[in-house]
Amino acid sequence: MSKIVAELLQKFETRQAQVAVLGLGYVGLPLVVVFAEAGYRVVGFDVDANKVDLLNRGESYIEDIPSSRLAPLVSSEMFRATTDFRVLAACDTVSICVPTPLNKTGDPDISYIVHATNEIAHHLHAGMLIVLESTTYPGTTTEVILPRLCEGDTDCTVGERFLCVFFSRTG
Repeated sequence: MSKIVAELLQKFETRQAQVAVLGLGYVGLPLVVVFAEAGYRVVGFDVDANKVDLLNRGESYIEDIPSSRLAPLVSSEMFRATTDFRVLAACDTVSICVPTPLNKTGDPDISYIVHATNEIAHHLHAGMLIVLESTTYPGTTTEVILPRLCEGDTDCTVGERFLCVFFSRTG
């Protein structure tokens, strides 16, 4: 097991990992809630300042997450929302849960993934885990995300400097 994997596992086992979720929609917000209820401090990112304001007041706009479940996580400071991507510099793991709408030809529009990845790249640090959870086509992680994360970085070794995975939900 690599050193960064061992250190990250230790942070998760002791609930010291700082968790980030990019995209606070029907995938991201439930993920935030699960992490926060499990005892992790979570910061959620969204480009919509109105959504961020609602969430920071403990008000949910996602049907599956009632405000009565969200509000205690906000008041206990287990969750906060922001539009400021600079906060990523202090995060151990970041899950990309942004939309991938279909374009006119039926292909996924990955521009939101690209934007999220560019923001992560600005704040990428040793030991960070990046998880792509957005629905997308095979190869997005290796063909789109990794080149952007490593652009201009001569010390960019996945598995040694940072970790990057694709999480797919099935069934």
